[in-house]
This record gives sequence, structure tokens and C-alpha cells, in this order.
Amino acid sequence: MTRGGYELSDTIRAGFISAINYEEGTAQIVYKDRDDEVSPYLPFWSNEYNMPDIDTLVYVVHLQNGSTKGMILIPPFTNEHPPVEGKKGIWRKDFGDGSYLRYDYETLHLDIVTHSVKMQELEIEGDLTVKGKTEIGKDLTVKGRTDISGNVHIKGHLTVDGGISG
Repeated sequence: MTRGGYELSDTIRAGFISAINYEEGTAQIVYKDRDDEVSPYLPFWSNEYNMPDIDTLVYVVHLQNGSTKGMILIPPFTNEHPPVEGKKGIWRKDFGDGSYLRYDYETLHLDIVTHSVKMQELEIEGDLTVKGKTEIGKDLTVKGRTDISGNVHIKGHLTVDGGISG
């Protein structure tokens, strides 16, 4: 389609990541439908750092004054790479190694699924349930009930204000 003498197909193009500049957050795109033409390094239209793999399908929005300026859009969902869970009210960020963040707007529940989480500080207002091995390197303060299934090993002193039952 032509608009003002300019082809719309020159504005939005589908291509594949061919090279990445990790330090600058840019990539080159190869356009297989244009005799494997390669773009200059272009920035991603994103507010997070998450470089896709080489050969990932992306869309590029080019300025109307030429193919040397533009922005790479995040990779689209396709038949080969559909959403992991398509459901209204779910936000999900997958990291490609089985780890993900998932938030359910209806239940106000956040899942953090990964092998390890490092936090500078964690405050829990409510119940804490621990299943499996837990190692705490500094003080732990819990306001509310704490249920621990399994053994508890304390390296250091245990101070109890109140009673111990069981």
C-alpha cells in the first residue's frame, strides 16, 4: 500500500536478528524477503534489557525517510512460539530457562519461579510457610504465624520471648 508516495511495507518490516551489540542494546536485522539485506544496528523499543537470540523473528518500525533509522519491536507470538498461558488478567515474564514471574490480577498473587532469589530486604506481613531447605544468613523477623515443615537448624543463639510448645 502506498501512502504519500511511500510504501507502508518500507515502514514495518519482518526480519530476523543477525547480530547483537549487548553493551549498547542494539541489533542488526536480516530481511530475508529483501535478498538478505542487513540493517544497521538499531535499538529495541523496550523498557527492559532482554536480548533475543540470533535468528529470532522480530518486527522493525522504520522511519519514512529511509531504512537506516528505526526501532526493533519485541518478538511476536507465533504458531511455533505461542504464549505459555493465554488468559485474561495474567501478566507473565518468561526468562527462557524455565524461570518466570507470573502475576494474577484477580487473585493478587505473584509467583516467582526460579532456582534462587537474592533480596536485600524482605518484609512479610502475614503468614510464612517454608517447605524444604531454607538458609537465612542474617536476622529473620516475621510478624504473624510461621509454619515450617521439616527440620530447623540454627547456627547461633535462639532467643524466645514467650513460650515453646510441642
